[in-house]
Amino acid sequence: MKRGGTLAELWSHGLGLAIESVRVNSVRLETRRDVTVWVKRRRLGMGAVIATGNVFLRLSRSRIRMFVSCSRWRDWELDSFRLLHAGRVAERWKGCGVALEALPGERLDLLLARGQLTPPMVEAAAHELRRAHGLTFPGSSRPWSHGDAHLKNVLYDAGEQRAWLIDFETPHEARLPAGDRHADDLFVFLLDLVGRAPEGPVEGLAAAFLRAYAREDVLRALLARLQPPRGLERALWKSRSQQLPEARLLRWLEHLRNEVLGLIRP
Repeated sequence: MKRGGTLAELWSHGLGLAIESVRVNSVRLETRRDVTVWVKRRRLGMGAVIATGNVFLRLSRSRIRMFVSCSRWRDWELDSFRLLHAGRVAERWKGCGVALEALPGERLDLLLARGQLTPPMVEAAAHELRRAHGLTFPGSSRPWSHGDAHLKNVLYDAGEQRAWLIDFETPHEARLPAGDRHADDLFVFLLDLVGRAPEGPVEGLAAAFLRAYAREDVLRALLARLQPPRGLERALWKSRSQQLPEARLLRWLEHLRNEVLGLIRP
């Protein structure tokens, strides 16, 4: 952010940085019965932090909430992992924790940081999101959604040429229609992408991602979302786009609107 910003800009910037620093779970690798697993455990004293964070998420129109209850978070994490990755290890862990089988591949944000993220990789991410959006929990008719589908939560497996979704901690608000939830997953991915990628290549990556997802109902819902942020929404979007300057963010929204309009029928 440039020097001499307004008090509101300074406050928004600081709030975005504070949001990024919150880590409610600890994560470590372990081996369990010859299977490598990620053990995630809720840190002590996080209940008040999460409750405060949820106030901000509501005021900023984020469309997601964090679980204050450990048991509700653990059940959602395990149920989502089992739904998307059937046959993989997913178990409760002692205390407030889960053990999830380590999936093959590398995070998209790390690939991008090395200049190795390619259109086929983001296409794989779009295909996996579309597949996951078509799933429902047993006994439910409500389509699943991620809630926090940024680049760190997507792995790309070069051997299988496929993507995997991980980290299911912040579900969408239950009141939202499926199309709005699915569009939000795309939007979060695209905000993170523009915040991390150089200005030229990011346009080709975004175009490949949108073309590969190719569900017109969701793209229409995304189009309605591509409007300039208001109020606390600015702080949220800055956090999700790696503190992207507002002028570039507005150009990005306009670019995405044009891309989406080119993919949907009049």
